[in-house]
Amino acid sequence: MTEFELIERIVAKLGTAATGEDVLLGPGDDAALVSVPEGFDLAVTTDTLVAGRHFPVDAPGHLVGERALGVNLSDLAAMGADARHCVVSLTLPEARLAWVEGLACGMAGAARRHGVAIVGGNLSRGGLAITVAAHGIVPRGKALLRSGARPGDAIFVSGEIGAGHRALVRRERRFYAVQPRLALGIALRGTATSAIDVSDGLLADLAHVCAASGVGAEVVLERVPVADGVDAMAALTAGDDYELLFTARRAPEASERVTRIGRITSGSQVTLLHGGRPIPLPASRGYRHF
Repeated sequence: MTEFELIERIVAKLGTAATGEDVLLGPGDDAALVSVPEGFDLAVTTDTLVAGRHFPVDAPGHLVGERALGVNLSDLAAMGADARHCVVSLTLPEARLAWVEGLACGMAGAARRHGVAIVGGNLSRGGLAITVAAHGIVPRGKALLRSGARPGDAIFVSGEIGAGHRALVRRERRFYAVQPRLALGIALRGTATSAIDVSDGLLADLAHVCAASGVGAEVVLERVPVADGVDAMAALTAGDDYELLFTARRAPEASERVTRIGRITSGSQVTLLHGGRPIPLPASRGYRHF
């Protein structure tokens, strides 16, 4: 099967997930055309998932497709953006039709659930990897950034921490069924002073916020909503949760579970408290590629 025949099968499986009211031209040309409403900024993010590194080499295509879309949309959630479009680049060691069609179906299902159009992409021979570039819109000047935290802000996190790690270890579907907190990100506009999604580990991602904002932080271990069956220290460093970690002066009005776990301080250090006393931080604060 040729490259172009594979692309035709992918587009067929995408169906209505390749269209949208602001999609002027979808898959099939040299580039897609989309419209951006006046008064909005375009938020753009991209992630590459490599077989054997970001998902098991024997993972079914539909699960990989679902995960690939979810982790990218999580970045848009952290910006407070309304997710709109994606383009996908896929490298394959060989033309595996059933796997590729499964991938397309998994992405199409996730795209429909989150109101996103898959408007184009690329296909090439190589090691198995999938790259998604996701686009969203946010009212001009309203994007959530990592750089806005200030001393006295409270630190919040959505959902549970460690659930992604547990799902990876137990090979549960939840590892692939990433649920980007898009509605929460939008609700945090005007309330959160900074935000980031928890992909590399809560402590590592909090450190990114502190570095960008020029502040320190205190996290109370007992307040962290750790998933059942997960060691608390492992939960803080494992990553793959795709929850939102954010700072704010007051608790937000949100339909999703959020928990206050600490506060922003002056200085530049992240401190972990247990029983009211500082305890040593883990040697590894989170996932690193290199």
